[in-house]
Amino acid sequence: MKIVRFERGGVVKYGVVRRDYVEVVDDLLKLTEVGESYRLTEVRLLAPLQPQAIFCALVNSPLMLGTSSVEEAREMLGPPKFFLKLTHVVVGPNEVVHAPRSGIRPEAELGVVVYKKLKHATKREVEEAIFGYTLFNDVTAPGEFKHDFYYAYRRDPSDGVVKKQLIRGPHFRNKNRDGFAPMGPWIVTPDELGDVSGVTLRSYYGGRLLQEGRISELIYSPVELIVELSKVLTIPPLSVVTTGTPGYLGVEDPSEFKLPAMRTVMAVEADKIGLLENPVEVEDFSN
Repeated sequence: MKIVRFERGGVVKYGVVRRDYVEVVDDLLKLTEVGESYRLTEVRLLAPLQPQAIFCALVNSPLMLGTSSVEEAREMLGPPKFFLKLTHVVVGPNEVVHAPRSGIRPEAELGVVVYKKLKHATKREVEEAIFGYTLFNDVTAPGEFKHDFYYAYRRDPSDGVVKKQLIRGPHFRNKNRDGFAPMGPWIVTPDELGDVSGVTLRSYYGGRLLQEGRISELIYSPVELIVELSKVLTIPPLSVVTTGTPGYLGVEDPSEFKLPAMRTVMAVEADKIGLLENPVEVEDFSN
């Protein structure tokens, strides 16, 4: 089942996609049809939900750590790492992403929609709480990260001496900008998607293929990520937890990889889910 959120005539509704039509349902979690249906060409698809929170996995691919070995990557990374994206930067299919002049890149990820509250969850509890999967583009502006660096006097763990050191700071300016969280085009339920580990993610910029990798090649599976996250805090209902992104094709240091800010189209794609495209506009500082 593919579940969408759409706008028609200024009214926002949820629906279930059946071939070329969308059949209206009463709400996201109560998929009771109400009798209305429209052609997909007659509606404007929005982000498939308005999440309560967005939890993103950081460097969950061996290639993003500079290795091809999952075992080595687990040792290098330790437990899963997370950062937050603000919910108000979410956009849907064909909505604009604003690129800073320092550059931009797409990051193809799977967004896991959790429909009920989780805390200290078991693997089975996580599996039962997954409502479905959507495409998520963790749009990143690598050139902006430097603005969150700072110097501080800290004890160096290598020699125990307090010294002035460069601290990398939080992932904020590089991750949270207008339009930096495209989602969609719909939520695919687990029964339709099947084995999530076999899903292949891809990203494109101006038609150029940048990424291609399977969920099974990630360091931690979606369920493992959510189990770990639930140890840290309570995951609220209707949250999205993203899987992290595959590495970039032919790139030696993915942390530095960026593309020029220009008017073009970026896209992410996943088998059995579809294609999520967004136009890119260069930030206008005159407003």
